[in-house]
Amino acid sequence: MDDTFSVASFTKNFSWNESYKRLHSAIRNGFHTQVKPVTRREWRKASQINDRDLELIPINFFLYSKKGMQEDYLLVDRLVEKAVHLPYDQQFAKLALFAFHLANSGFWKRSLWPDGRVAGWANQFIRERVWRSGAWAADAFDNQLMEKFINDHVDGKSTRKVFTNYRFMLRSAGILNGRVLQTPNFRERWFVDAIQLFWDRQIFDGNLSGVSSSREFEIAFYNHDVHKLLGCDTYQAKSFISFSFREYQTDLLDNRLQQLQILKSKLAA
Repeated sequence: MDDTFSVASFTKNFSWNESYKRLHSAIRNGFHTQVKPVTRREWRKASQINDRDLELIPINFFLYSKKGMQEDYLLVDRLVEKAVHLPYDQQFAKLALFAFHLANSGFWKRSLWPDGRVAGWANQFIRERVWRSGAWAADAFDNQLMEKFINDHVDGKSTRKVFTNYRFMLRSAGILNGRVLQTPNFRERWFVDAIQLFWDRQIFDGNLSGVSSSREFEIAFYNHDVHKLLGCDTYQAKSFISFSFREYQTDLLDNRLQQLQILKSKLAA
């Protein structure tokens, strides 16, 4: 039996027909151009979105939340770092779309998604309908087929708006040009960032740790079909994993563990 997901706030218009620049700016503002955890409440106030419904789109669909005793926190991962440290570009847009497809937004008080799969329908769409024999299939993005999938897997009366917003996201990220699927350039940096983003959230979930082996990181990658979300075959994925892990272990892993330790201290205070 197919899973059914709620529409959440995805029926709201976040101007995806323009670009992901608004998301980039909101992340920078919300984290105060710093790379340290902030509360969800603080992020919303600083984001400059100034719309309570629209504020939920970045924090529920793209960022990662960790439940606290008094306050819930947004953690710093690869998507946040790219927004804070680099100007907006198309690679950020593709990384953000990957974060959406990953559908792992963590957990916070009163969350309706204990597994973090706020965008679980999109994750299922890519893994089960779009990825075929090592690549994304162009015909899977037919408007009628996409809309039917959403109607079948999203519970609510505004599924047409979910479809149009998602189509805008695909076009704004350069995945579709009109209705035509674009050929991926596997030399682009965002593929590496996406794998590291996935590992970030596995660390935050407690599924990986500082003592996990490189093999465990690789197994997690394949167990969650991340290669399908990237639109590549397992041979290409193995090359990505090797480079990504060397960099992750050297430059990123300690920071992710430190964030969890900082939050642990805050919760114990």
